[in-house]
This record gives sequence, C-alpha cells and structure tokens, in this order.
Amino acid sequence: MSGRGKLRSVTMSASESSPLLSYDDGDNGKYGRAREAAKKCIYKCFPITCWLPSYSCDSLLRDTIAGLTVGLMVVPQGLAYATIAALPLQYGLYSAYMGCFIYCIFGGSKDVTLGPTAIMSLMVDHYAMGEPLYAIALTLYCGIVQLLLGVLRLGFLVRFISLPVISGFVSAAAITIGFGQVKSLLGLKHIPRDFIPNVKGTFEHIKETNPWDLLLGCCCIVLLLILKKLNRIKWDENESDTTLQRVCRKFLWLISTGRNALVVLLAAAIVKAVQSAGGKTDTFTLTAQVKSGIPHFKVCLSSSFLIKVN
Repeated sequence: MSGRGKLRSVTMSASESSPLLSYDDGDNGKYGRAREAAKKCIYKCFPITCWLPSYSCDSLLRDTIAGLTVGLMVVPQGLAYATIAALPLQYGLYSAYMGCFIYCIFGGSKDVTLGPTAIMSLMVDHYAMGEPLYAIALTLYCGIVQLLLGVLRLGFLVRFISLPVISGFVSAAAITIGFGQVKSLLGLKHIPRDFIPNVKGTFEHIKETNPWDLLLGCCCIVLLLILKKLNRIKWDENESDTTLQRVCRKFLWLISTGRNALVVLLAAAIVKAVQSAGGKTDTFTLTAQVKSGIPHFKVCLSSSFLIKVN
C-alpha cells in the first residue's frame, strides 16, 4: 500500500512539473487570457459591439423619437452655424450629421455633443475667411491633433487651462454670437460681421426692421419658453387617472420634448401660408438656396488655394 501510494504521488508530481504533460492546460489558459484581452480591446475601441447585442425595441423607440427631434432641430441650427462661420449653408448640414455615423461606432459616451457649435463656428470664421477649403483643412488638422492627443494619452493637459480663461472666452463668444443674431431677428441686411461695427450698424439701421421677421422670431421665442416650462412640470400620477388623462400627459410630454422641431415646422408652415396668401416672396427674410446632394469624397486643391498657401 505504501509503495502504491508513493508511486501515485511520484506520478502526480511528475505530471504537475512536466511541461509536456501540462501543455494543454497551460495552452488553454494562455489562449483564454489572450481571448479576454482581445475582447476587452474590441469593446474599448468599438463600444458598439458591447451594447448592440443587448439592444431592445424599447430603446429603439426612444432613440427614434430622440433622433427625429434632434434631426429636425439640427437643420436650422446647422444653417445658422454655417452663417456664423461665413461658409455656404450646406457645409453646416454636412458637419452636423457626418460625425454621428462615426461616433455611433467609436463613441463611448451618450452625453457628448457632436457637430459644430457656435464658438467653433466663430473661430472658423476668423481663420477660414469664408473659404470652404480653408475650413476643411482646419477641420482635418484639428482631427489629427485630437487623434494624437488620444493615442498619446495627453488628455491631462486640459487641466492646466485656467478656468477664468475658459469662462472669459465663452462669455465673450456668447455676447458676440448673441448680438450677432439680433440683425437676423430684426431682418436687417448688409450689417458688418465684426462686433463693434455690428453693434453700430444694427442701431443705425434699426428703422429698417422687418416687422414680419420680428413678429415671427418673438413668437417662436415665447413658444419655446412655454414648452420648456411645460416639460419641467411634474404631474401627480394616480391609479384613478383615466386613459384620456394619461394620453394627454404623454402628448404634452412629447410636444414639449420635441419643442425645437415643432417650432421649426410651425414657422415653416406659417411662412409658406403667408407667402401663398399674399403672393409675395419677400415678406420674410429667408435663407439662401442650399445646394442639394453630398459632395464627392476627393482631394481637391484649387490653384488659388495653392497660391495663397505658398
């Protein structure tokens, strides 16, 4: 008995210490760890592979409502940002939706804002000088810099930017952009873009205000404020509530959530109705004709661009 036990112990110790006998277990463990590391890398680089398998129909319905609401709002917003950047109007629409398709695959935050902003549009106006090629080159360089910052893990550099500097920059940009929209609200034309000449020109030509533009703009602002206030009301829900009450609350929640898209559609309908009834096309100040279609993806450098760069 003691000899057999000794033989068994020797065999077990040999199998545990021999790399040939334990090759399968070690190999499986090694490949298992490599598989887990590869899976984590894929989840980190392509977050869509993490949440797409568990995507539900309820999430699809909510995302559809949010997409339609934001999509309808982005149309006039993109046109406005293109106007601030002094670029053709279609470039505001291009930059509004193109990033969403990329971020859907590579993005990891649901709260991030994509597309152009008022401050970025104002800076593009300063450096692009109204040239679409300059704006495209500026966008490319910014993307390369951000990509390098992400690859090299240099995000901590943002902490060294002083908060008062950021606050002052944002406040000044808000004042500049906000007052720059006054001329559009009043329907004034041929007003300079720079801040001081803009203020001076607005007050000098304030007598040329288009009352239809002013009326429509003020009505839209008031309606947006009312719907925003309505969206923040917390209704007391009880089991004794009727179906009609629940449907009305759901309807009010829907129109208050999609207030931006609703105001855009109502304003467009009013403008079309007034023009059809009066037979005039200059009653309201409208945006210029937007070029349809998507531009071709190609490297395009004009001779004037090359001359200016050189």
